[in-house]
Amino acid sequence: MAGTDEFPTPMLDRAAGALLGLAAGDALGAGYEFSTPPTGDADFIGGGLGGWAPGEWTDDTQMAICIAEEAATGTLDATAAAERFLAWYATDPADVGIQTRDVLGNARTASDVAKQAAARFERLPNACAGNGSLMRTAPVALAHLGDDNAIISAAQEISALTHTDPIAGEACALWCIAIDRAVREARIDGVWDGVDLLPDASQQRWADWLHEAEAKPPATFNPNGYVVTALQAAWSAIRHTAAASSPPCLHFQHSLHAAVRVGNDTDTVAAIAGSLLGARWGSTAVPIRWRALLHGWPGYRTADLIRLAVLAARRGTVDELGWPRAPDVTDRYLANWDIQPFAIPLPDDPGVLLGNSISAPTAEADVVLSLCRMGTDTSPMAGEVHELMIVDSPRHEHNPNLDFMLRDGAESIMRWRAEGRTVFVHCAAGVSRTTAFAAAYLARHLEISGLAALERVVDAHPRARPNPGFLEALARF
Repeated sequence: MAGTDEFPTPMLDRAAGALLGLAAGDALGAGYEFSTPPTGDADFIGGGLGGWAPGEWTDDTQMAICIAEEAATGTLDATAAAERFLAWYATDPADVGIQTRDVLGNARTASDVAKQAAARFERLPNACAGNGSLMRTAPVALAHLGDDNAIISAAQEISALTHTDPIAGEACALWCIAIDRAVREARIDGVWDGVDLLPDASQQRWADWLHEAEAKPPATFNPNGYVVTALQAAWSAIRHTAAASSPPCLHFQHSLHAAVRVGNDTDTVAAIAGSLLGARWGSTAVPIRWRALLHGWPGYRTADLIRLAVLAARRGTVDELGWPRAPDVTDRYLANWDIQPFAIPLPDDPGVLLGNSISAPTAEADVVLSLCRMGTDTSPMAGEVHELMIVDSPRHEHNPNLDFMLRDGAESIMRWRAEGRTVFVHCAAGVSRTTAFAAAYLARHLEISGLAALERVVDAHPRARPNPGFLEALARF
């Protein structure tokens, strides 16, 4: 899954992670909102204020989707975003924040939305800095990656559609700057860059609030309906969770659990944290089990969020394959490689089949695990499809989450097989990435080393040839 010089795959993975991480945190926290938070790890229990299904995201992600869909057109216009907010509100969402409901419920046209928000701020100057604009702000950063001025301006303008208080706009601006730095530079501390870009009169107060979040445990910031304490709760959960996890991208999961344990507005705090964590660690840090559960308005699942995020980051454009918009990209693969479709069952478990991109559309399997870019309608026969952004490259920086992906992929295949489901694993040519994931699965299934498992895969699939970076990962497995 190669990228381009402007949008290398690891960067697109992190862009996708911003929206997917937001949704994961949102759905993870939904069942605990304004109730007793978990003492250990959270889970997708459903319930909550909206009677959510397990893994269903709430209004936090729903409103972010409105922004992302507008950004995916190639531009991000505030009035057009307001139009999408109104269309969403007209669907009678199961849960809407008080401030947002007041504004959208009284607005008649898109141009009226910001006016209603301003009028509310004039009436209630001390009650218009809720966390409802910060929770949805991540797609603003994706739409303007690399342009600080545009990020700050758009973050504040779109925040003001419902939350006119300048503090809410500043929170959105500095969080979006942090997401930009995470996506483009793979670092988590860009929130401090955001502080430096705020007006001089605002910098000290935000520096003080961030220092407080870093000095105090996450549970300090409860209640967190106020935008400042919501941001502090999210930042504290991120900072107080050990990033020295092995592999490092487990920081994503650990911090989201910590964010939910803060309590109070759990879905929003975890959504805020998840957007930055996902932007740092990428969509490939989101476990496959979580990906399978995530869903929500307007009938989207994980693949749809990834598509939206990538299109937002690419300003609405697609790559040389037509990805991520094209229904089918296999003709482009055929143009690049002399490959024929195949499906090879593993001798040690014939319920797992190995193949390539050409054989994926007709794969007779319950689950398809795609390790290359595929079209939106590529696997119509499979009941469940997962697509991972992994590059056939030996360089660690191209696949920083490789160890986690191999382990998570192996454990997922183990789970699917225990459920009696057949699994089809493939990449573009079916030679390198497919082989590595098959070997990781066999290592777990047979309780042998990764390299010993690879030998068994090669026996069944003579063309198997994982690149040196994958060989090193299998040696560590």
